[in-house]
Amino acid sequence: MRIKHRSLIVVFLLNCITLTLYQIYWFFITKTEMNVVNAKQDKVPFFLWFFVPIINIWWFYRFCKAMSIVTKGMLNKWLAFFAPFIISAMVGVVFGLFNNFVIYSPAQLTSSALLSYGISVLLFSLPILYYQSYLNKVSR
Repeated sequence: MRIKHRSLIVVFLLNCITLTLYQIYWFFITKTEMNVVNAKQDKVPFFLWFFVPIINIWWFYRFCKAMSIVTKGMLNKWLAFFAPFIISAMVGVVFGLFNNFVIYSPAQLTSSALLSYGISVLLFSLPILYYQSYLNKVSR
């Protein structure tokens, strides 16, 4: 078994449709694939640790370390570990600047809610898309 090539568009659309619940499945399935590929090296621990506070930081570090091994060093484990924080901060700043310059009328509140939903899904989807893009390079 090897790392499966997943279309970034499909990953993004599944995140939108499932209200980002697809990410839990994505983490589980890629963890399983990486453990099979990394049979003799660092493996990602049991998936339920993903949901335990504080321990999930350790689990995510192991996930990023395994991703670094699978991508043969193309993705640094520390860059992978901090990528969600960096991407979230960048998108948050852009979204905050955008909201400061836009004045909403009552008729625009629905479009504002849809825009907020879209930005939220994008915010949660970008790290997964970032990781999947590196995994796609290895899967070819």
